[in-house]
Amino acid sequence: MECPYCKKEMKKGILSGDARQGISWKEGDKKASMFDKLGGSHCLTAAKSNLSTFKIVAYFCSDCKKMIIDTDVQK
Repeated sequence: MECPYCKKEMKKGILSGDARQGISWKEGDKKASMFDKLGGSHCLTAAKSNLSTFKIVAYFCSDCKKMIIDTDVQK
């Protein structure tokens, strides 16, 4: 996916998290492991979390520090 800000290629990865370990993003098809999180890698500084867990496909631009996710809000 092309970044809409800088036009460079974005990296596809998994955005995941829970209240105990925070929220993280890891490039590829697998979410960040407990060892990734313990080492401090892949953690998002702007993210807030609650008690539920989640896993979302997200595209990240390392130059712009922007992330894009596809979503649908159901009423």
